[in-house]
Amino acid sequence: MKLLRIQRKWAVVLLVGLVGLLLLVVTGGALAAEFGGDEDVYRLAAGEVVNDDLYVGSGEIYIDGTVKGDLFAFGGYVEINGIVEGDLVAAGGGVVIRGQVLDDARVAGGGIEVTGTIGDDLFVAGGGGQGMGFPMQFGGRSIQQGIRIGDEATVGGDAVIFGGGGRISGQIDGDLLAGMGTLELAGRVDGNADLRVGSLRVAEGSNVAGILRYTSPDEISIPAGVSGTVQYEAPQAETEQRASIVAQMVGWLVRTALMLVGFVLLGWLLLRYAPALLTSPVAAIEEKPLESGLYGLLAGVLLIFVPILSVLLVVLMWIFWGAFPALVMAFFLLGSLALTWLFSPLITGLWLGKRVVGQAGRETTATITLLVGVLLIVVVGRIPIVGWLVYLVSFALALGGVLRSRRARPADDGGTELAPVPV
Repeated sequence: MKLLRIQRKWAVVLLVGLVGLLLLVVTGGALAAEFGGDEDVYRLAAGEVVNDDLYVGSGEIYIDGTVKGDLFAFGGYVEINGIVEGDLVAAGGGVVIRGQVLDDARVAGGGIEVTGTIGDDLFVAGGGGQGMGFPMQFGGRSIQQGIRIGDEATVGGDAVIFGGGGRISGQIDGDLLAGMGTLELAGRVDGNADLRVGSLRVAEGSNVAGILRYTSPDEISIPAGVSGTVQYEAPQAETEQRASIVAQMVGWLVRTALMLVGFVLLGWLLLRYAPALLTSPVAAIEEKPLESGLYGLLAGVLLIFVPILSVLLVVLMWIFWGAFPALVMAFFLLGSLALTWLFSPLITGLWLGKRVVGQAGRETTATITLLVGVLLIVVVGRIPIVGWLVYLVSFALALGGVLRSRRARPADDGGTELAPVPV
């Protein structure tokens, strides 16, 4: 029952966190002490102190000093070597915690390493798993995909961990709830451990003071002395499985958070290395949003016939010019549609973020602006029934912006040009 309460608690925490993050970014100074991230690399140097909450969005983030309040960090790579006296909320391609977080830590990313101290609860949503073993490079840093809780790590409360694969060692003072594709348990858990995995290995020297309960396709041999009570549960048949409302909510929130991380990382890369792919359509939408939406809607209707026309075109290419040109044409047509659909939340998100941040009278970086807009689209887009409509409107606006920006660049015909904003 305690693990069920943990799931419910983290479901509420994630939901409040997603909504609260948007409010904290766009509201007034009473809620936000300091904003960082005007450069590609943000660093709070050792010895420096932030006496309130800190919000950072940048390519690489290094916290070597002390944050007296909560820390919200979103970037390609986040590294905590100093002290966070409040909560930590971090998302990135890679997140490393070597320092101290005196309260809760909520972390999402492709590769996550924790070797420091978490004062209270730890929640992790990470990547990894089979076929994802190669390390990721961020500037001069490299991080392995997956989740790794190191031998030196200590968690003062409960740990809730979801991901593709990883290793959990160190000390967990409360309960452990883990759902992973592959997992090695090599640490100490003072409470109960509930493991739901595809593949499990329990190392010699591990210890679970309470009940060790695991669900996996195969029952394994648990080393003697690991736990006084070991319970194995075989996975239920597909037709007999009835996921609880809480489990569905947690899964929904985890997938939503990972979608948000993926979109923001892709958006940051585009803003950093190919900004015109986003800023030009956004400028076109800003100039005439209604016209852009109508352009996109009309083009979307025409796209219904694209698969039929594409097949005919590829067949004609095959007949007159051979197989290779036909395959190139097929990949080009399918790739163009896929890229437009993929980029649409980024284009619409940047435009929406500018409007929301502008209404709040706040100036911030393009990454934070993108985060605000994409957060709105992703969260609302994940709501059943209305979600498809949100993505349809987003796609129509983005497609219309792309078409209008290609038809006539706003800067050349006297339209509105998107002002350069720091990434």
